[in-house]
Amino acid sequence: MNIRFATLADIAVCVELGYRIHRSTRLSRFPYEREVVEKNLRSLIITGQQHRRSHCLLLAEDLDGVVVGALIGCIESHLFSSRPIANLLAYGVVPGHRMSGAAVRLLKSFVEWAKRRGVDEVNIGVNSGIAIDRTDRFMKKMGFAKTGGNYAMCLRQEKSACSDKCRGMTEGRKKCKR
Repeated sequence: MNIRFATLADIAVCVELGYRIHRSTRLSRFPYEREVVEKNLRSLIITGQQHRRSHCLLLAEDLDGVVVGALIGCIESHLFSSRPIANLLAYGVVPGHRMSGAAVRLLKSFVEWAKRRGVDEVNIGVNSGIAIDRTDRFMKKMGFAKTGGNYAMCLRQEKSACSDKCRGMTEGRKKCKR
């Protein structure tokens, strides 16, 4: 398993990888707009990763050089302090490679990237809805402490917006219509 920074030449692969991961999450109820993803990745690589060095897009490649996972992270600060913190923005491994070590290698590489930049803390929010209990165990095994949770509320009433992927989210105080 090889971990490396993405380049502009990787954008098409990253767009497809993102689509494969997106389909397996609760967020699949939102449209996956390839053009938007491509534009955002291009900006992230050029501005965030190359110029400002405030963002990273790490890719995990299997032994054949096929990209099977990605992690996007950034360095920022809390509203109340100028001390740097690292936030994980997106993280995923395609189904079929989730127990391959790619997730571990990506996360370790992100933590090392953050350390090299003098970051005080790494924060990870999990909102994919995939194997929440297993993800919790994984994060604790990797040395992270649970500090809270993520919550979502479905606000749109049409069936396409509040699909089975809502998995118990509410609309105001009403159950999501399925």
